[in-house]
Amino acid sequence: MNTITRLPTHTLGYLGLIPFVLSAFAISLEIRIFNTSALLIFVSYSAIILSFLSGVMWGNNLNHNESSTYRYALLLSNLFALLAWFSLLHSTSNYTWAIVALMLGFICIRITEIKFNSGHQDEYYQQLRNRLTTYVCGLHAVVFAIT
Repeated sequence: MNTITRLPTHTLGYLGLIPFVLSAFAISLEIRIFNTSALLIFVSYSAIILSFLSGVMWGNNLNHNESSTYRYALLLSNLFALLAWFSLLHSTSNYTWAIVALMLGFICIRITEIKFNSGHQDEYYQQLRNRLTTYVCGLHAVVFAIT
């Protein structure tokens, strides 16, 4: 990845953490955001980002389908998107389940990316994704602990 591509990737990746951090902070203070539960905002944003990563994984595997296992990666990308959707649907009745399921989804999608896509991504991007996944999962753990 060249330096021109790295800057927006780096910047947008870290800016994407802001809604996680703000909603986790609001959860800890028990305040609402835009007259909406901060917990719902956290879970819905998490589901959106997990779905986004599933789409990225789908696209990466369509573009690099020379391996015999790319079909598994396509299937898994759809399963992660469905997990995000089911977590969002189920969140109103059980936020705890949704938070745990989404955190596991982020861990599993990262493991899947490493297994299927690491040969197509440079080391900079791999390290960035590892850091972002660690921060996101850490915030899920914090939210789990305070709810």
